[in-house]
Amino acid sequence: MLLGLLTQWGLFRYWWVTIKLALTTILIGIILFVLVPGLGARADAAHAARSFTAAERLPLAFAPAVGVALLILMVVLAVFKPSWSSGSACHGRYEHG
Repeated sequence: MLLGLLTQWGLFRYWWVTIKLALTTILIGIILFVLVPGLGARADAAHAARSFTAAERLPLAFAPAVGVALLILMVVLAVFKPSWSSGSACHGRYEHG
């Protein structure tokens, strides 16, 4: 957030920066609310020598796959920097032509 606030790109000046902020928030939510509790429950089950069902294994494979896809999308947005701008970009002091 500091990079967005302290650089010419801003947080809401360009759509790609806003999209990256939203994707980062989603990624943090996936890690905190899906992956961490799921890994804790699976560790307890493994310690009890219990086998896993397919329904129990799916979130552990799906959450990291979504996370990697979001990270790749964020890198693509950071490298290519689409020229989409929000309405505030035209009025800013860092206008790019």
